[in-house]
Amino acid sequence: MDQIPALGQPDDAQHFAIHPWPEPWPDRFPAITPARRVIALFGTRLPEPYLEAMASQPIAPVWINLEYLTAEAWATGCHGLTSPHPRLPLSEHFYFPGVTPGTGGVIMEPDLSQEWTGFERTAFLAKLGIPEDGRRLMSLFSYDSAALDGLIDTCSAERAPGWRILTFVTPALPRLAKRVARPLGQAHLAPGTTLQLGSLELRVLPWLTQNDYDRLLWSCDFNIVRGEDSFVRAQLAGRPLLWQPYVQAEGTHLVKLDAFLDHYTHGLTDALAQSVYTRHHAFSRGETPGQSPQLALPSLEDLATLTVQALSWRKQIVARGDLAEHLLKVRPD
Repeated sequence: MDQIPALGQPDDAQHFAIHPWPEPWPDRFPAITPARRVIALFGTRLPEPYLEAMASQPIAPVWINLEYLTAEAWATGCHGLTSPHPRLPLSEHFYFPGVTPGTGGVIMEPDLSQEWTGFERTAFLAKLGIPEDGRRLMSLFSYDSAALDGLIDTCSAERAPGWRILTFVTPALPRLAKRVARPLGQAHLAPGTTLQLGSLELRVLPWLTQNDYDRLLWSCDFNIVRGEDSFVRAQLAGRPLLWQPYVQAEGTHLVKLDAFLDHYTHGLTDALAQSVYTRHHAFSRGETPGQSPQLALPSLEDLATLTVQALSWRKQIVARGDLAEHLLKVRPD
C-alpha cells in the first residue's frame, strides 16, 4: 500500500511501525535487521537485500506468503505448502486465509463471543440516531452496480414498515442519488441525509470506527458487503448477507463467488439456495431489472431461515480459529 495516511491511527499503533518501501531499494539504507517473522502479502516479492539479510541470520526467519481469501478448492491444496528459495537458505510458506475446511481461518478477536452476548442493539442504534420502529435494517457497503436500481425498486415497493437502508459515501452513492435523491428534488447525497421513497428509508451515515461498523453489521437484518474485510466481518456478524467481490478480468470474481456460495448455502433447501445464488449474481453481474428478474430480497420467513443458517456458519468459522494465531504457529523448516 502506498497511501500510508489512509491506514489511519489504530488504537494499538504503539505495537508496530509502518515504513515506506522505496523502489529500487537504495544502497544508502543502513544495515538491515530483518524481523523474526516476515509476512509478504499477496505474493509480494521481497527486496533482494532484505532476503539476503534474512538468510544471514543464525536462525532463518519464518517467511510466510499470505495470499488472498478464497473458498476455491485449489486453495486447500496449496495451503501450507513450502517452497525453497532457489539461491538462499530460506523457505517460503504459502498460507491461505479461508472460511472453508483446510484453510487458515480469518482474523477474529479472542473476545468476540463475549461481545456478541453482551451487545445491546437498541442502545447502539440510538447512539447513531436510528429508531427501532419495526423497519428491517439493511447495511449497504458496496461498489457500484446497476442492480442497485432493482434493489431500490424492491425496497420502495414493499409493504410498510419496509426497509431502512444504511449506507456510506461509497462508489455506489452517485447511483443512489440519481435513483432516490433526484426524484425527491435533492441533487446529491451526503452523510446525515435521510430520504423516504415509498416504504424505503435511505440514510447516509458518516464513516464509523471499525468497532462501530461491526456493531452495525450485528444490528442489521441483512448486510450487503464487498471486497474482503467487510465480507469477513459480515460473516462473523451472523446475519444474512450479500457479497459483492471486486471485479476481476474474465469473470474470475464470479468463480470466487460461486466457490463461496457452494459452501455457504449448504443445508438450505434447493429453492432457497437458488434464490441466494440468483441474488448474488444479479448484484455482481450488474444486471438490471430489464435484464433479469427484479432483485428480490428474502421474505420474512426466508430471512429467519437465513439468519439461523448464518449463525451456524459463524460457528463453523469460529471453530477453525483465528488466522493471526495460526500464523504464529508456523515454524521454520
